[in-house]
Amino acid sequence: MKIICKILVIIGAVLMLFGFITFLKGSAFLGVGYPVNYFHAATSFLVLALCSKFICEFKKKE
Repeated sequence: MKIICKILVIIGAVLMLFGFITFLKGSAFLGVGYPVNYFHAATSFLVLALCSKFICEFKKKE
């Protein structure tokens, strides 16, 4: 479960980096024209990572 959490965080960070590149470039990057689309996807992955981290912590206590 920890590996899944790390993978989700990495994916979220890469998507945020793509959004920042799109913002700086001012034009479409990888076919996506608006940087906010990358940030919306990144937050989904980061929330999944956070939830999986909480699940790991609660399973440890039991």
